[in-house]
This record gives sequence, structure tokens and C-alpha cells, in this order.
Amino acid sequence: MRKKALYLLFIPLLLFLFLFPKESFQASCDGVTLWWSTVLPSLLPFIILSNLLMQTNLLEFLLHRLQKVCRVLLGTSSYGAYTWVLGLLCGFPMGAKLTADFYSSGRIDREEASYLLMISNHASPMFIITFVVLQTLGDDRLLKPVLFIMYGSALLTTGILRLYCKRIHIQPLKMQKKEVSMTSSPGAILDTSIMNGFEIITRLGGYIILFSIYGALLRKLLVPFPTFQATIAGITEITTGITCIRGSAIPWSQQFLLILCCTSFGGISTLAQTNCVIQETGLSIRTYLQGKMLNAAVTSVLALLFVVFFW
Repeated sequence: MRKKALYLLFIPLLLFLFLFPKESFQASCDGVTLWWSTVLPSLLPFIILSNLLMQTNLLEFLLHRLQKVCRVLLGTSSYGAYTWVLGLLCGFPMGAKLTADFYSSGRIDREEASYLLMISNHASPMFIITFVVLQTLGDDRLLKPVLFIMYGSALLTTGILRLYCKRIHIQPLKMQKKEVSMTSSPGAILDTSIMNGFEIITRLGGYIILFSIYGALLRKLLVPFPTFQATIAGITEITTGITCIRGSAIPWSQQFLLILCCTSFGGISTLAQTNCVIQETGLSIRTYLQGKMLNAAVTSVLALLFVVFFW
């Protein structure tokens, strides 16, 4: 069944590459540019640093005193709070990557990992400020409202899911943490951290390029239906998708709503990237999808209230 689904997804992609080489080449270039100019410089340093912190046990020293505060404020361990904060600041899929790492190393249990998977993966502030507001919407007056809507929805979603997952009175857990061997030299630990970072970032680049091409294919097929074309483009891959939404004939208020919802959801491309970093942990991608759908729904409500009452 899965093989048939893959055939249905990627045979049309292969045909598109042969039949429309110019459009597929441009889409591939767009994907490479996005990966090279945005994803690699923004994510790679944090992935390497996080690998170093975990391999040297330095995180235990840094987070030890924050256990009680984190349980009260977020319903997580200090590792969960670290994941939540970096997920907000670093962008997709850093929150999922840290969740997978902490779960695999025994620092958090499966219940907390599933909870974090739903609340810790978000678009970065730099992406929202530079690309969404300044470049796409083109109005710096929207900077504060958009940030309020995006991160307000992230906080509200966290609160809702905390109630749903019953993470109100959380007791510290005695986890069987896997001990990290410190017999390796600092140079070997650094080399391992760097190579792991490049492996992850290269795989993410592959997903970004493939879904950029797939987005171009869908836009080509849906030319007679411009509204549907723009919406599907945003759901598929957010960077090219929200550009397509902004360039469509959809009324501005609907464009604003769609752009923020697609940014909050992250797109199918981000879904695939997230699955890439959690696939060896046994965590469910459906759990992540449920969290992002709720996040997008909360974002749509806040965006609609802004359009109705403040624009």
C-alpha cells in the first residue's frame, strides 16, 4: 500500500521533470536557494551545538536548577522547556529534532516527547519578520500584529494541549538516562557533532528541493483554478506557497489569513522534514500533524479577529 502511494506521488513528479524542464529547474533552484540561504545557516549551528551539549552532558549542568519552573510554566521537564524555546526561536524542524534527541537519549519519556512534538515546532522569528511581513506582505506596520498572532497562537495552542494531555501537575521523573561516554577526545566529539549536523541538514535539503518541484507541478495543474492553486501551494511548501498566495487575485483579507495559517501549519514539506528527524524514534507523525492543525486553526481565529476589528 505504501509503495503504491509513493508511485502515485512521485511518478507524476518524474513526468513533470521531463515534460517541463524549465519550470522544474527553476523550482529546484528555488529549493536550493531556500536551503542554502536560510535553512543551513539558521539551523546547522544550533544542531551542532545541541549535539555537543548532549554528548558532553553539559545540558544537565545548565538545566538542573530549572526543573520546578519548567513544570509549573509549561508542564515539561527542563529538557522540554529547552526544546520548546529553541523550537520557537530556530524554526522548523528544530523542535522536533531536539524532541527526538532527548527521547532517544532517555532524558524525556514518550508521553512528554509526544506532547513536545505537538507544541515545539514553529516558524522562526527571522522567517516571519523578513520573508512573511517585509518581503511578502510588504508592510512593516503589520510586524507587531503578525508576531502577536503567530506567537500568541503558539502559546494558546500550548495551553490547550497541556490541558488535553493532562500535563498540569507534573512530578519529576526518574528517567533511565543513557550515560554518555567521555572516553572520546574533544576533537572526536566535535567531529561527530558536525557530521551528524550535516547529515540532518542535507536530508532536509533534499526534502525542500523535492517539495519545491512538487509545488511547481501542482501550480501547473491548477492554473484554471487560481484560488485553489494558491491554497494548495501554501499547504505544500510555505515559502513558494505564500508567495503564490500573495500574487493571486484573492482579496487581501483572505490572503492575510491564508498566509498566516500556512506559515503556522508549516506545509507538507515541513511535515516530511519532521518525519525525517523522528522516524527512528517510533514517535508518531500523526501526533505532530494534530498539533499543527490545531495551531493553524488558532492562528486563523486570531488573524480573523485582527482583520475584522483592527484593519
